Amino acid sequence: MKTRTQFDAEPSRASAGPPPRLVGTADADGAATSFDDRWAEYTGLSPAASLGAGWLEAVHPLDRGPLLQAWRTAADDGAEFEAEIRLRRGADGVHRRHRARGTPVRDGAGAVAQWVVVLSEIDGPRRDERLERMVRERTVELRRSNAELERFAAVAAHDLQEPLRKIVAFGDRLAARSGPTLDAQGRDHLDRIAAAAGRMRELVDGLMELSRVDARDRPLPAVDLGAVVADVVADLDELVAKTGGRVEVGPLPTIRADRTQMRQLFQNLIGNALKFHPPGRGSLVRLSSRVADDGGNATSCWVLEVADDGIGFDEAYGERIFQPFERLNGREAFEGSGMGLAICRKIVERHSGRLTAVSAPGGGSTFRVALPLEPPTPGSQSHDSQARADHDADE
Repeated sequence: MKTRTQFDAEPSRASAGPPPRLVGTADADGAATSFDDRWAEYTGLSPAASLGAGWLEAVHPLDRGPLLQAWRTAADDGAEFEAEIRLRRGADGVHRRHRARGTPVRDGAGAVAQWVVVLSEIDGPRRDERLERMVRERTVELRRSNAELERFAAVAAHDLQEPLRKIVAFGDRLAARSGPTLDAQGRDHLDRIAAAAGRMRELVDGLMELSRVDARDRPLPAVDLGAVVADVVADLDELVAKTGGRVEVGPLPTIRADRTQMRQLFQNLIGNALKFHPPGRGSLVRLSSRVADDGGNATSCWVLEVADDGIGFDEAYGERIFQPFERLNGREAFEGSGMGLAICRKIVERHSGRLTAVSAPGGGSTFRVALPLEPPTPGSQSHDSQARADHDADE
């Protein structure tokens, strides 16, 4: 009969060994071609089901985009890549942390013929140490970048307003006084000035909105997201009619949040889903929610999804779209300032959450908002929380 001391000692001996490793190969285009027996034992996916892109079923949805982006960057350079992902364990469905390392194998001509990928499970102590270091680095980076962005937004909100007003005012005066006497080219020039000033106004207004998404040091009230989204959909009825789109809303939770910012968040996400529709038909936009659980740890969160069947985008740009002024489509095709998703991400981060997107060209997009089940106490909605959310949000 084993004693308590013997039971306590065994995990220590087990954890001292090397973490389990899974090995697979892929062709030059990244399609999986083989896996070792350990892969099927660990994930529960058969070798046949894992080939091509099937292996992604075992990868946490929030990690698929960053992993594919890391591989694409490495493929362009023909270099090794490394990424940390969560892999679903087939025995219990829990996502465990793994370090993925891909190495290119070259043919006689020096071209990449295939990839060998090794996945190593990260054990508890080493994971905690690595996570703490990443949290510290991420916190410093976020504080610096946010401070720079807020300073720039403040400058834009104040210093750019006056010259912009003068451009508009003098353009209007010129049109009123001399418009009737101008030839076609002169009127075209005036129209271009007015259009450029209008675009500048959109950018400045966007920067002002971004600078207003401030941290809250007061308790957050309970907000019924179902009611918020209902109001948003009602406000977007003209856009729905114009694009021929449709919005389906599933059950949404009541959470503690800033109601105005939640309204702005969903206004932007739903509006974008309707706007970026294929030629000839509108988009179907679906909203849903679920509780994500990280194996019973204290990282459970709400995952709110806004999914559409629109034009989609290449996930290589999955982070770029959240940067201010970034646009993947020309202004001629789709209007906008390029500020909407930057504002959305800042709102979610101010609520200690995370905003990500998965998509494919022509295959629609899904934007995922991960928010904690219980909000942080006032004053603790820090970038540390956001950095942890980057790693601990689970399905």
